[in-house]
Amino acid sequence: MRISLLIDSPLAVLMHAMRGLDADVRKQIAQHTKGNAEPIWKDTTREQAGTRLQSRLAQSARVGVTQQNVFLRAGAVGRLSSGTAISDLAQAIEWGANPGKTVTTRSRKGTAYKRRLGPTFGAPRRSGHVAHPAAKVSVSRIASLWVQTAYRTIHEAIEKV
Repeated sequence: MRISLLIDSPLAVLMHAMRGLDADVRKQIAQHTKGNAEPIWKDTTREQAGTRLQSRLAQSARVGVTQQNVFLRAGAVGRLSSGTAISDLAQAIEWGANPGKTVTTRSRKGTAYKRRLGPTFGAPRRSGHVAHPAAKVSVSRIASLWVQTAYRTIHEAIEKV
């Protein structure tokens, strides 16, 4: 999900102002934004989770902040108790999977066999189960927070000079 800067908005003004700022001020803006945005993103993803797998996806929620973007991530960090990386299952957890789909897997002894996928990941949903609904809720809050944090940090930097 992206917010366009082509329209006249506080974010467009902020992006133009960020180009001329000192590197230390930009770094402070990024640190403060990340510190305040991460709890919002984590709480919102946890609220959307309904199953244990979805809650593991929500626990992996992270925020990244650069001078031009705020990245909301989920599903890239962590492992399940079985040792499987969450990133291997993140797509199926978020978008669901057809329970009747036949998959080939191997037993512990190495014998290949086929089985149905089953209802583990839930029914397919275009709008997602965890991260995308959470993004719809939190993107506007985080964008507003970013603008407020930048204005406050810039104001404090000017006051020191």
